[in-house]
Amino acid sequence: MATTPSLRFLSLFVPNLEQAVTLYTHVLGVQPTPTPTHAPATHPFAARGPVVFELGGVELALYQCDQRTTHPGDVGIGLCVDGSPAELARRAADKGGRVFFGPRPLPGDGRPCAALVLPDRHFFEVVGRAGEPSG
Repeated sequence: MATTPSLRFLSLFVPNLEQAVTLYTHVLGVQPTPTPTHAPATHPFAARGPVVFELGGVELALYQCDQRTTHPGDVGIGLCVDGSPAELARRAADKGGRVFFGPRPLPGDGRPCAALVLPDRHFFEVVGRAGEPSG
């Protein structure tokens, strides 16, 4: 039996990263963290980012959208799994979800990742542990 995925980050795609950082710093009342712990250090569908805010065990990761795959207002629900994200991605596909990235290592990060959308149009980014096989 697979372990339960953990909600560890939310990816918010913004049109202008600098403006978003200023806005979120003011609204949240906290400074961004220097490096993400759970959110991808690079994102295959972002032009830039992340800038990460640690919010009680869940990271809020801001990425500048690439205007091709991601657009302002897109949100990715970030799950972490102990092994590879391949099994979760397979279960999503079994129920009509579409896996549109991976599972494969994230560029510049090395952890295996799968990006998928479920039939209800919710997007998930599932990140495994570094060193795990992707598939």
